[in-house]
Amino acid sequence: MFTRRKLPLTLAFVVLIGLAFGASCKGFFVDPVLTTIAVGPSNQSVEVNDTLQMSARGTYDDGSTKNITGSVLWSSSDTGAASISKGGLVTGVSAPGSSTISASLDTITGTATVNVVLTGVTAITVSPKTANANSGNTVDFTCAATVTGQSQPVDITAVADWASSDTTNTSFDTGGNPAVLNIDSDTPSETVTVTVTYVVNSTTFKDTATVTVTHP
Repeated sequence: MFTRRKLPLTLAFVVLIGLAFGASCKGFFVDPVLTTIAVGPSNQSVEVNDTLQMSARGTYDDGSTKNITGSVLWSSSDTGAASISKGGLVTGVSAPGSSTISASLDTITGTATVNVVLTGVTAITVSPKTANANSGNTVDFTCAATVTGQSQPVDITAVADWASSDTTNTSFDTGGNPAVLNIDSDTPSETVTVTVTYVVNSTTFKDTATVTVTHP
C-alpha cells in the first residue's frame, strides 16, 4: 500500500524538478541585441514613376546578421521626391530630387540616399553664360535641363554638380537655388570657367560659363 502511494508522489516530484530546471535554464539564453542596420542600395538613382527595392540587414551584438527588411519602419525624408512603402519599395515621385531613406527598429536606424532623376534629358543650360564680378563678390548661377516631351526646361540647379576652374580663390555653395560662386577678396584679375555637370543613367551632360574677375 505504501509503495503504490509513493510512486505517484515520486513522479510528481520529478516533473516539478524538470519544470524548475527548464525555467532556470532560460536565464542562460539571452536574445541577441540589434546594434546596427545597413540599408541598401545607397546612392542609387530612380526615375520618376519607377521603383527601387530597398533592403535592411541588421547586425547583432553576438556578431550575427539578419535580413530585417520586412520588420523595420521605412520612411523618406522628402516624400515629394521619393515615397517608400511599408515593404521598402521606393517610387520616384518628382525630379530632380533626392531623399534619405531610413529604416528603423527599436532605437536603431540605418539610412541610404536615393536620387530621383529625369528621363529624356537632351541638354542642360547654365545661366548666365557670362558674368563680371569684382574680387570679394559673389555670382549666382542656375541650370535647366531640356527634356523630351516637356515644353518648359526643368530647373536642376540644386542637384547638378558645380565646379570652378580656380579652386584656390573661388568656391561654390551648392544644394540650393541659385548655386553661388564665392570669389575671395584677394583673387587676381582673371577669367574663371564655371562647369556644371548632370548625370542621367550614365549619360553625362555638361555646360560652361565664364566669369571675368576684376581685382580693384
